Amino acid sequence: MIELSTTSPAYNAMISYENQTSKTSSNTIIVYKPISDHIVLDGMVLTEDEIQQRQREKTESLMYSTKDAVTIDSIFKHIVNNQINIIHEFYKFIEKDQYESMSKLIITFSIGCNNALRILRYFIYTDIKEDVNNINRNYSFSSLLISNYLEKTCQQYIKDVLRQFVIQLVQDKAINFKYDLENSDNVVIHNEFSNLIVWSNKLSEIITSQESLDKMPMSIKVIAMFFHEIWPQDDQGGQGVSNFLINKLFVPALVSPQLYDLIPPQIHLNSRSTSNLSILARYISTCITTYSSDEYQEVFDSNRSLLQCKQTIKQTFKESQYFKSVLLARFSTQSYQYTNEAPMSQLHFLHRILCNERSTIRQMYQSMEAASEFEKLMDLLADYNYRVSYQLLTTPSEIKSVKSYMDSKNEEISYIGYIQKNGKKGFVKRILVVGIYRIVTFKMNGKLARDGHILDLQEIVSQNNQQFELIFKSHRIHATTEECDHTITCIRRIYEYCLYNWPYALKMKLKIQPSSRLEAMSPPDHTPTSAMVGAYKCLCSYYGIPIKQTIAWYIEHAFKDPKYKVFNLKVFTKHTRDLPTNQELIPLIHSLRYDWFFEEFIIKEYKLDNKDLLNEIGSMLSSNSTINKLILSNLSLPKESMMTLFDTVQSQKSLKLTLLDISNNQLDDKSLNSFFSYLQYGNTNGLIHLNCQSIGMKESHIKPFIDSLRRGNLNSLTSLNISNNKINDQAMELSKWLTNEGKSLKHLDLSETLLKIKFFQFNDQSSSSSSSSSSSSSSSSSSPCLENLNLNRNLFRSKEDTQLLSNCLSNLPKLLSLSLNKTMIPSDSIKEILSFLINKNDLFSNLIISENSIQRPLITNMISMNAFNLIKEIDFSDNDLTDGGIKELCRSLYGNQIITSLNISGCFRGSAGAQRSKAISALSSFINSSSSLETLLMRGGQKSNQQLQRCIVPLLLSLASNLNTHLKKLDISNHQFSNFGANALSKAIILNKSISTLILDNNSIGTIGYANLKNSLKQNYTIKELPIPLFDLTETLKYGGTTLIEQKKLRSLLFKIELYLSRNQSL
Repeated sequence: MIELSTTSPAYNAMISYENQTSKTSSNTIIVYKPISDHIVLDGMVLTEDEIQQRQREKTESLMYSTKDAVTIDSIFKHIVNNQINIIHEFYKFIEKDQYESMSKLIITFSIGCNNALRILRYFIYTDIKEDVNNINRNYSFSSLLISNYLEKTCQQYIKDVLRQFVIQLVQDKAINFKYDLENSDNVVIHNEFSNLIVWSNKLSEIITSQESLDKMPMSIKVIAMFFHEIWPQDDQGGQGVSNFLINKLFVPALVSPQLYDLIPPQIHLNSRSTSNLSILARYISTCITTYSSDEYQEVFDSNRSLLQCKQTIKQTFKESQYFKSVLLARFSTQSYQYTNEAPMSQLHFLHRILCNERSTIRQMYQSMEAASEFEKLMDLLADYNYRVSYQLLTTPSEIKSVKSYMDSKNEEISYIGYIQKNGKKGFVKRILVVGIYRIVTFKMNGKLARDGHILDLQEIVSQNNQQFELIFKSHRIHATTEECDHTITCIRRIYEYCLYNWPYALKMKLKIQPSSRLEAMSPPDHTPTSAMVGAYKCLCSYYGIPIKQTIAWYIEHAFKDPKYKVFNLKVFTKHTRDLPTNQELIPLIHSLRYDWFFEEFIIKEYKLDNKDLLNEIGSMLSSNSTINKLILSNLSLPKESMMTLFDTVQSQKSLKLTLLDISNNQLDDKSLNSFFSYLQYGNTNGLIHLNCQSIGMKESHIKPFIDSLRRGNLNSLTSLNISNNKINDQAMELSKWLTNEGKSLKHLDLSETLLKIKFFQFNDQSSSSSSSSSSSSSSSSSSPCLENLNLNRNLFRSKEDTQLLSNCLSNLPKLLSLSLNKTMIPSDSIKEILSFLINKNDLFSNLIISENSIQRPLITNMISMNAFNLIKEIDFSDNDLTDGGIKELCRSLYGNQIITSLNISGCFRGSAGAQRSKAISALSSFINSSSSLETLLMRGGQKSNQQLQRCIVPLLLSLASNLNTHLKKLDISNHQFSNFGANALSKAIILNKSISTLILDNNSIGTIGYANLKNSLKQNYTIKELPIPLFDLTETLKYGGTTLIEQKKLRSLLFKIELYLSRNQSL
């Protein structure tokens, strides 16, 4: 071990770097964040250490003045420059659980003082001198300091070098290094670890590239020189340099990519990806360095391919002379900027240590002159305990009164001091306390004088550095104090933290003379949503409403993906034990007024009966200009409440909605008129989706509604839902609008509207027996552009109705989807209804004719008109097709390459026999003959003759066929096929490589059946969704027919099934 030299190349490089950065570096920037902002969720259990930490944090709420912060900074710099070993002794003054915090503090202040490299050099030297293995221990002092330094200063460099590589590895779903290593006995199947070898070589090439070397910050090169200088052995092979660059720089970045911002928020980092990055990092470390503590080390050292790859990677580093190039480099082609911010708590931490260990630190100085200088600097600071215990207050009663009142308001004390207040009888002494949300004055006897909330603070006026005036809405505080500037800074910090996003016009005004007295402050350390959390908590204090910590946590942490900007109240509150009351939601909605993050606002299925909350929603919409999707559905609100809301929305011209959903709210006439007025006069030119389902519209409202659509600027409207409103014979107004102003509409939902089809016609001439070609052309040009039409639950029983329906559909040339659920159409009328398909140029996307009691003739009619070669998705569910109808259907579909989805749930009728066997055989043949079918839904009906039971076995076994490669989703629930059918299914899914979603609940499957399914899933890598069979489990467990051992076994089987599904989902 060599001693540290002041003439070595490493020392000279350090001095050169310090001289270079001293021209641009600045002192540490202090960042304010309230202690209460560390969210503790309701019901969270804290350890004793965590409780002590919280109690300690409560004493660290006081802000430091700029003068005190500079003094603490100067003391730290004095210690480093004169007696650096004292910094090492700091660790002896604290508990081990504070080592990480101390390391962050040292790095932050040393960067501000421009001596971080000096400290790192000293700690690397002392750790290696004590034990060379310290350098590989994550919690040695040097390791903690290096990791914190690199995270703060080298994040952008790591992003430039590794981000694209990491994203590619994370998004490659075919890679699973862990599985390969744990199944090394079958390594031939996995092509001799080819994935790990390819990615390892790719990583080594990236690290050793000239671009990576050129971009490397000079500070990293200097630290590498420290390792080369201090390493105890002959380091011609670059052991010290490689240990630093690989194990301290690149490996931690791969193991913890979030710390270096390598993963964009929109990319999910799952367990498989995390494992892949970790294994790759450890393998690279094993290849390059002497460090070899890894659970897969035996595989790394014994496998021939991996050993050969290891030599290749070593050769890559050797040929590029990477480590030598790092040591010789004296410049970097790229300069990286970073902010050196320290939370206020770090000032408290360092101040506490300096005061509590003052005498010990003084005695450690070898120079009396330096020790004397240290004492002079310490005299400029108030004693820490004196400061945090508020001993500046003269009597215990004052301290007790202040603390008691602030605790009752759930406030922390950010500043406390005496002021002289100019009263009617001259100057009187007061205690001024600045909290997080309030500014309070107390009389000298401890009684409350004034209490003002920062939301009511309108202006701060100060003509000199001795006096200031706080102007609130209801009162003023005129104060004289020597800490005038510091007090103003404290108020500004809490104000900006809480109301950072609020517009300038609404913020307090500053009239400070001269303006140079205003201290420069860094913006609050806010994410896009944490700014809203600060406003939410401030507003809770303003309204006197308890903070919902679960809501605050969700807002701050659940929106890492910048593309997901949906404020959904149900999601926000689903983790709270008690649903928030209307009153408790007021501050949350208020905080959205000036929040520019969320673009979609959703409240569904919530009882909204508080007028103040409704007014707040209106105020929010009148102020917020980023929300473009508004969903207020099923709110159980008073009928007249929507009137005020729509009046507000109509007047807000900057609110440009693209989606409006007010479904399932019963509105009175006034509210409906207000809604119609918004459609006609509001800013609706960008409205695309409008959902008015079940809002209480009657026949008399339909014409005003259509008139508002006609007169409003709704050219962009493409989707309209007016289902469950009463249209009756007013459909004529709607059809007129669709052929004129509403021609851009593509999706129309008229389900359950008592529609009279004879009034819903688009061409009066079309009903005549003949028409000229010119009129036909005119009709086509005036036809609506509907692509999706929903007519569910409107009755078309008579022959006249079906003829009119056919006529209606024939005048919709662009129609691609039709839903006729529960319309009671006759079986023999389907040919007439679907006659419009014959003249269509494009394939029809979706036809739903479920729950119509339709019988086998429907299939015959559709076959005769070749309908199955014209439609992609068909839903026949819950009709009386019978086994014979299914047989006829599937035989006609044999070889069909058009249909992608078929729903025949509840359509089987019959019993075990020849007809059912033929139906199953025909269905199996169709599945194996089709290369287009992706979804097959064949849930059994409620009656036993609608359930296939053991007759389904041939179908299940046919799924193992090599011909079946396209079916993705299969629903075979409610057929009661028991363990017998489960065993057949188990045999099939071993070989089936296409099905990804399987639904099989309510089939009376027992423990044996699930055991077989579990064993098959172990070898199946495609099934990713298999909903928990709740019905079967309930039936199995609720009766006493199973022993405790069987119940435990069943739970174990289901757990393993979930594990295999999770494995498949990660692939």
